[in-house]
Amino acid sequence: MGKCGVFGARVLCWGALMLCVLQVASAALPNCSYPGVFAFGDSLSDTGNSIAAFPEKFANAELDPNGILFPTHAADRYTDGKLLLDFLAFGVRRRPIYPVLRGTGGDFTFGTNFAAYGAPARTVKVWYKDDGFNVPFSLDVQHQWSERYKIRVWFYESPIFNPPGRLVQSLPKLATWNESLFVVWSGYQDYFFSLYDKKLTVSQTKKIVGDVVAAIEEHIVKLLTPVVYIPPATPSMIMPIAQTIMVVNLPPLGCIPAMLTLYGGPKAKYDQYGCLSELNKITSAHNKLLTEKIIALRAKYPAALILDADAHGVYTDILKNPKSYNVTAPLSACCGVGGSYNFNTGVTCGHAGLVDGKFVNLTTSLPATPCANPRAHLSWDGIHTSNTFNKAAATDFLTGKHITPAGGLGCSPDFFFFDSST
Repeated sequence: MGKCGVFGARVLCWGALMLCVLQVASAALPNCSYPGVFAFGDSLSDTGNSIAAFPEKFANAELDPNGILFPTHAADRYTDGKLLLDFLAFGVRRRPIYPVLRGTGGDFTFGTNFAAYGAPARTVKVWYKDDGFNVPFSLDVQHQWSERYKIRVWFYESPIFNPPGRLVQSLPKLATWNESLFVVWSGYQDYFFSLYDKKLTVSQTKKIVGDVVAAIEEHIVKLLTPVVYIPPATPSMIMPIAQTIMVVNLPPLGCIPAMLTLYGGPKAKYDQYGCLSELNKITSAHNKLLTEKIIALRAKYPAALILDADAHGVYTDILKNPKSYNVTAPLSACCGVGGSYNFNTGVTCGHAGLVDGKFVNLTTSLPATPCANPRAHLSWDGIHTSNTFNKAAATDFLTGKHITPAGGLGCSPDFFFFDSST
């Protein structure tokens, strides 16, 4: 055998050896199987809390065309299929997580969703019912919900206050609370709708980064801090806390179709992907500061696993090479109408009206989908992330990509239901 033949054989043997090593390493990972998933944040994660509180204000969330790729569960979601939270729940062998305010048909056995459309990270001090897309359910309120929720779970598990067989509820076990996965994806509302509603200028929005990140940091600290509960007629107890928290950063604001429509133009500055540079500076500043806070929290709470999930990195990767993700319209909304980015503030997804004198109906997915190929878009409605992005981000996070510490959850995920419609 010639030198080239020997070299080629060695390369093949080395490649086969590395493949075996990788397979063994992969096989050695335990299954991702958390007893529950609990979520906090805004419309990027909400599965029905805000519509439960304000059914008229958010009525379109549960109507077509939202959820066309996930018809059996997608009511109450602002996306075409599954949210990032849905994919994460499936990936750790759970089912979609129900909102805490849902009054009918909820199964909370495997966790609960406290996120709410229109909820900012920062505390809401003044709120008006008809004030745009906003709600008063900021992170501090969501934490109050979760703390009270633990008390209610304790009540249903108590043989004193709830004798066996008297009240039966589909609830998570309180003892598994500290073994569950907690997902925090917040801050998008603070920036996006401040700009969308023109309540803040771009320069003013940059100045709130510190306050937004501080609110997220405070929420994480609360999740990690034990609270003593003193129930009536029984000894006091320390409520369980979170031990595994996935904190998700923000996608680039300057690449969102609504922002491109509102702030683009001849005088705007664009980056190499066609995104707005000045708006992306806001997201970059937020994500940088958030990472710094997470690193500090890891040092302060060494017993906890605090994961920094880089949604911005996933988004940028897709923009760099959209074809590898089968994305052909990365800066355009699927469910929308008009302009370079298929977005118009006058008629948004789930609504109908006149655009340039023509009637437009974006309230149904029949007889055709809102766009030729929903999977080709990173943005569903010009505001919220699409099933395509959510799936890509969840896949990366669950397989240890775009997430720190290295290896992420350190377990083997389940992708069986990722493309299911049930």
